Formats: sequence, structure tokens, C-alpha cells
Amino acid sequence: MAPHRQSDRAFGLTFAALFTAIAGVGWLAFDARLAWALWVAAAFLAVALAAPWLLLPLNRLWGVVAARLGGVANFVLLASFFYLFVLPLGLILRLTGRDPLPRGTDPQAKTYWTPVGRHTDEETLKDMF
Repeated sequence: MAPHRQSDRAFGLTFAALFTAIAGVGWLAFDARLAWALWVAAAFLAVALAAPWLLLPLNRLWGVVAARLGGVANFVLLASFFYLFVLPLGLILRLTGRDPLPRGTDPQAKTYWTPVGRHTDEETLKDMF
């Protein structure tokens, strides 16, 4: 079986499951009979099993749409994380005068290495991984 045909079949089966789930949620949660969703699911299932190459244009179109949706969702998610968590934390740290990084120079210091609080000897280094 050709790889694109396998991809088209997986696309059809996935959308058949999606529309079946839409019909199921509509029936269970909202007591609505969504016959159109079941018809669409049946059509996707039949085409995916009988002639998956017919789904190639829809598969490619969905790939473009999904890439655009992913880009927008990624932007919204990262912007939300930055403005809801990183920015307020930075402002709070700046207002309190706290700097979590030990920045600055000490002309008297021989090294800027910080000591590690664990003991290292031959026995602890034997089986590191």
C-alpha cells in the first residue's frame, strides 16, 4: 500500500471517528440527534475503506489548515504564558529588589565556582549512569 494512501486512509478514519464523537456528545450531553454528523462519519468511513485516494485533496487541505491553526494556537499559548506568568514574576522580583542570579564581579575572588553540597569520592563516581 502506498504511503499517501495509508495517510489518506488514516485521515478518513480519524475524521469518521471525530464526527461520530460529535454525534455522541450531541446526543449524550445536549440530547440532540445529530444525524448529519453520523452521515458525514459514514461517508468518511466508506471512502477511507473503499477508495482512500479520493481523500487526498481534503487531506492536503486539512494539513494546510492544521498548520495555520497550530501557528496561531502556539502564538496565543506562548503569549499567554509570558504575559500571565513571566512578566508578573519579573515585575514582582524587580519591585522587591531581588535578583535570583548572582551577578556582579568580585575583584578579590579567585573563581566564581559555587561549591556543590555533595560528597564525591571513588565510590560515588563508580556507577554514575
